[in-house]
Amino acid sequence: MPPLVVPLRGSSTRRSQGQSARSLKKYGWKALTIGLGAFSGFATQRFLEVIWRALRGSEPPKVPADRSAPWRDALSWAVATGVGVGVARLLAVRSAAAVWETAVHEPPPEPGIAESSAA
Repeated sequence: MPPLVVPLRGSSTRRSQGQSARSLKKYGWKALTIGLGAFSGFATQRFLEVIWRALRGSEPPKVPADRSAPWRDALSWAVATGVGVGVARLLAVRSAAAVWETAVHEPPPEPGIAESSAA
């Protein structure tokens, strides 16, 4: 029969507090990136619509997959929004990481960001 192991007083409390602090940081990071991502996506969409109207003099296709939209307009809008949203997401995540590091004084809890920001 294995010997009984009695945990030290307070050790499980410290462990659970450490886990909850990590969870809080993880959820805080997710909330920050989702919020900035949503805002940047919305702002990018509006910005691209304004640019489209200025250059083309017409409204961008609301649904590029609609068969009544000309191929040229549908492809142009799909490429513009794809590149625009991709760049906006990159800027949002990098900005969020900079804000996180300034506020918390440690790298963000998302894997890959800490290693890439150190390089």
